[in-house]
Amino acid sequence: MKVGIAASLAALILALVPCLAVLAGEDGVITITMTGANEISVSLDKTEWLLGEVSADTSLLTDPPVEWCTMTVNGNCNVDTYIVGENARWVDNPAGYEWELSSDGSNGEDLYGLWFRVSGDTARGPQCDGYMFIEAEQGEFWPYSAGPGSSLAPGEQKQFGLKLVTPSYFHGGRQVQARIIISAVAA
Repeated sequence: MKVGIAASLAALILALVPCLAVLAGEDGVITITMTGANEISVSLDKTEWLLGEVSADTSLLTDPPVEWCTMTVNGNCNVDTYIVGENARWVDNPAGYEWELSSDGSNGEDLYGLWFRVSGDTARGPQCDGYMFIEAEQGEFWPYSAGPGSSLAPGEQKQFGLKLVTPSYFHGGRQVQARIIISAVAA
């Protein structure tokens, strides 16, 4: 019986010797390098400005004028933001009647002006009051050329307000609606 145990032990040792050589060899290492995708996201705490009936040739401000809406950067990367407006269209028949968005913030017959101002910004605008007109072509929201700011970081916020200058003449009794789009790109 002792011979059987000794023989089994010898066979086990002989079987382990080649395995130990394999176990004692060098490791192969795989390095995986990747970059996570930029997640670009901004949100607004206000998405409607309900004015009701308005008069011709009138300027209207959000309340409060400059801290009315808060934009928050929700993504994982720094962003530059842009703003663009649209013509105001008749809700009941969008193809039948509209107010054209002015390219310089002024008003006229069926022509309206739309402005924005970022809280704390008094350096830009035609009157250097911080108000910038919104055009149908995309423009800088924040940061802006020659401005003091840099791109916005995740979690950063900017407050802003709006100003509407109604047309000097328009057809009454028609509810019109316009959109302002604020977009972001990775900085």
